[in-house]
Amino acid sequence: MPYAPDWQRTMLHIKGERVVKNLTIRGSTTAPEGIRGWLLVYVIALGLLALHGLGLTVATLIVNADPSLAGLNSFVPLPSLLLYVISNLLLVMYTVVLYILMFKRRKSAIINNVIFNVLSIAFLVSWHIVGMKSTLGMVIDSTPGVVGIWYVLASRRVRSTFTQV
Repeated sequence: MPYAPDWQRTMLHIKGERVVKNLTIRGSTTAPEGIRGWLLVYVIALGLLALHGLGLTVATLIVNADPSLAGLNSFVPLPSLLLYVISNLLLVMYTVVLYILMFKRRKSAIINNVIFNVLSIAFLVSWHIVGMKSTLGMVIDSTPGVVGIWYVLASRRVRSTFTQV
């Protein structure tokens, strides 16, 4: 039975069972929906992280072309550079796909957001393995992915907003 204080409900007693007479009560118990609240914060953060990743990709290419710009004296190995640039660009493109799914309110946006966050953490680990990311940087940069997975899976607003098949 939906929760509402006793003074907001009209209860009928039928054979010892309580039944809500009027479900349109003030302080509705339906799940919140729409891209508002924490979901809006998540959507904005997702976009900012994509812009940040795009900026880092461009900066990496510039520094790789002239390492002295960053005070370096050697180039990053090409396989490491390619892994970093390609995976960052994939995350940016996947973010665009997520925005399309979310604004169309597709149910598939939920699982795709989880996959995106798992991929972003996996890429961070791979960048750390090839020496493109420090341990502390990997841990700090993994935090939005972990929080994103938790939020998408735990939020009632997410489940009630993304319902289109």
